[in-house]
Amino acid sequence: MILEVITETEDYSIPEQADLKEWADTYGLTMPVLADAESLLWDYAADEGGSVGLPFTVVIDRGMVIDTIMSGANSSRAEELL
Repeated sequence: MILEVITETEDYSIPEQADLKEWADTYGLTMPVLADAESLLWDYAADEGGSVGLPFTVVIDRGMVIDTIMSGANSSRAEELL
């Protein structure tokens, strides 16, 4: 399963349901779009300087265990994992 997670809106606020729907509609997404209301992405993604490479990909296996974390663009690796 693939999920899209939005950490914040353009004004740096927590996304509301309407924001998530607008994002999905704008980009024609059919996958679930979730809000990261507690900014957990930063716990996994941020380096020691607090920066995150985007896009950021987390692969969770069928047992709900994090299998892979990738920061930055690496489409060939993402396709391989799928």
